Amino acid sequence: MNFITKKVLEFQYKKLDDSKKRLKQHLEKRDSLIKSNSDSKEIEKIEKYIGIWNKNIQKIEKEIKKIEDKES
Repeated sequence: MNFITKKVLEFQYKKLDDSKKRLKQHLEKRDSLIKSNSDSKEIEKIEKYIGIWNKNIQKIEKEIKKIEDKES
């Protein structure tokens, strides 16, 4: 694996880690809103963000797999 590919993979793994942290934050916020019986609009908003982060994580994982398959 060449230097550039390693750097790209490192960057993708960092993005994946950051995205998972964001998703976890939104999940925790949703759970706390549900427990406190907050406004359903706010919960719906958080649900949208959760969906976005899930899609983002899937895209990053596909990209990582593509790079790793190409290199092996």
